[in-house]
Amino acid sequence: MPVEERRKIRSLSCGIAATAVSIALVVVPGHGVAFADPTGSGSATATSAASTSGDDSAERSGPKKPPSRKSGADPDTTTPSGGGSEPPRDDDDVAAPSDSSSGVVVVDPDDTEADPTEVDGADPTEVEADGSDVGSVVPGSVVPDSVVPDSVVPENTDATVAAPETSVQSVVSSLVPAKPYRAYADEATSALAAVSTVAPVEITTPSPPQPLSPIAQLLELPGRLINAVLQALGFTASASHPPVPNGLGPINDLIFGAFRELERLIGLHRPVVVPEVPTLTYDGPTSSLSPTVAQFLNASAAAYVLGGTPGGLVPFTVNGFQLSKTNLFTGMVAKTWVTPEGQVIIAYQGTTGGSHLLFNPLITISQILADIQVIFTRTTPPAFYDALRFADRVLVEAALQGYTADNVFVTGHSLGGWEAQFVAQQLGLAGIGFEAPGINTRTPGNGADSLFVNIGTYGSTAPYMATDLPGLQPFMPAYVPGGGSKPHYGPIVMIGDPAAMTPLYNASALWGKGLIGSAIFMVDFLVNFFQYHLPGVQAYHLDVVPDPGMVLFLGTSRGPVHTGYGELTIQQLLKTASDDGILFRP
Repeated sequence: MPVEERRKIRSLSCGIAATAVSIALVVVPGHGVAFADPTGSGSATATSAASTSGDDSAERSGPKKPPSRKSGADPDTTTPSGGGSEPPRDDDDVAAPSDSSSGVVVVDPDDTEADPTEVDGADPTEVEADGSDVGSVVPGSVVPDSVVPDSVVPENTDATVAAPETSVQSVVSSLVPAKPYRAYADEATSALAAVSTVAPVEITTPSPPQPLSPIAQLLELPGRLINAVLQALGFTASASHPPVPNGLGPINDLIFGAFRELERLIGLHRPVVVPEVPTLTYDGPTSSLSPTVAQFLNASAAAYVLGGTPGGLVPFTVNGFQLSKTNLFTGMVAKTWVTPEGQVIIAYQGTTGGSHLLFNPLITISQILADIQVIFTRTTPPAFYDALRFADRVLVEAALQGYTADNVFVTGHSLGGWEAQFVAQQLGLAGIGFEAPGINTRTPGNGADSLFVNIGTYGSTAPYMATDLPGLQPFMPAYVPGGGSKPHYGPIVMIGDPAAMTPLYNASALWGKGLIGSAIFMVDFLVNFFQYHLPGVQAYHLDVVPDPGMVLFLGTSRGPVHTGYGELTIQQLLKTASDDGILFRP
């Protein structure tokens, strides 16, 4: 064959080969990605990762985009009233991916017709949100329609789906939320359903609380021994160990009685005209289950008692240890408990930590600094964001044990109630906070229709360190009915004797009017704080048996006892307080 003809044939062959390769590069990738078909189809569909239909399919198989953290508000509507900003969170969750094809599950083209419940063991791929590591992956199995019903298949998602992993650790991290959980409650169930196609684990009811491991029990022994000594001395108490008279009760009554007479001598008892606080009328349902007021209060009080356990509750455990956190630098301390009805309570500790001072006195400095930051600035302290991160973790661990987000609640007293209030605002969780001031982050309506309730006591200065309750102005910013710069989040229930506020009203008017006037206010502020602020006083008014109790001899219980309030759920509390005229708008 002539040389010229062979060259022509060779050139033609090279051209055909180049054309074939070009076609392959365009066509073959379209068969390298498998997605779950739209509802009603029983087979996987091969689609190009860069195509519009591919993006839509990826959205169908991924988890639903979580709504905003701000309860019932647009993400931009809940903003600190000052220049404070949230510190970086090392556990932020998945957010919107880029337009690249990294958010899909890549499988072999030959496997596209295989059983959709089978997933090959590809290595897990980490997902990043806003440039930060998430720490694990979202299971990326192809879930058949029988596993994920139409009602839980989301229309839109920002989450990136990566290759599956069968380990429990990857399942835990994949459920970490980035936004409010109340509307996100069914997401955990959906995610667990997808996981069940990888590992045959299907959780339909909460797992029974597991006991503490022997090591965990050994670590708690010193605290329990110290608490036993404090009980013998009458400083702590429980339902099984009533308070022991120690001679300090009469001294307490003498001191506060003498101070009340001193207030009369300087004229602080005179009646004063106070702006009216708008009340709320609750006419909603009362059948929703929640922990009772007594369970919330005792969980809050247990945070002050070293080695104390709330009556009737058991620790919420993970790997044999109670899920808890102590941050010496921010001052945030929290523990989790489970009620006999199968509900998880996150209890945040108040300032000083009570008898915990014996083991951890330095944390009081951080807690007082957090108090000062909220009161005297318009920023949010790191302790609040630390409390938020801990709540995120509890929600993840609770979901793995079969609890829905609707069965996770928050509570706390004083600083602990402050933190619980902030977490409820950001995540939409229900709960009760005791003796908490107002906060610097605001939402439209300030959560007046939420299921987080603040309980304050007349005479105590803590709940009045806010702008939606008049009493400490001009020490606090101006009072604004139903709002202001430091409002509470959630409806407010006021207990006790309203007349107990009269001395504070008069003393606060002296603030800033010379050195003597300011000194009179500060002394009255502090004495009323210790007289009406402690959990034992709230237990008296709410008809709750303290279990446990801390320094029950300290303080004065004045005014009515709201009989039966201790046994009320959150909705029942709202209804009863509304009927009694003691439910107020934040």
